[in-house]
Amino acid sequence: MEPVSLALTAGQAVAGGIAGAQKAKGEQMRAEANAYIGRTRAIQTEATELENLGAEMGSMRAALAANEQRPGVGTLEVVRELRRVRDRERRIKAGNEMQSYYDWRTQANNAKSKASSSLILGGLKAGPSLFDLYEYSRGP
Repeated sequence: MEPVSLALTAGQAVAGGIAGAQKAKGEQMRAEANAYIGRTRAIQTEATELENLGAEMGSMRAALAANEQRPGVGTLEVVRELRRVRDRERRIKAGNEMQSYYDWRTQANNAKSKASSSLILGGLKAGPSLFDLYEYSRGP
């Protein structure tokens, strides 16, 4: 093989590794942005659900007061059950949003590993060509 051909093959392998790494870095950046959005949604979901619970509890207290009912065992039990159900729903909704966050974080970590692997693989693919070029330059 000619030295130019060997050098081009090595350069192509290195360039391919760099291109793969850049593509993986782009994937990582997109996944990190989506993870940030997922985390923000989880926080917003938590806050919104707490606000809704407060509004619902206020409405219930206002309805009891409008009917001139005093808090008793029955009404307190209804309020307690409502709070328990709404808290569970809030935790589930926020948990689902957090799962999205964790999925995107995992994807970002995988892309980061892929970028490193692409660089290493590009260097390894260039190795035989560089060895052949060295052998060619040494002569017979």
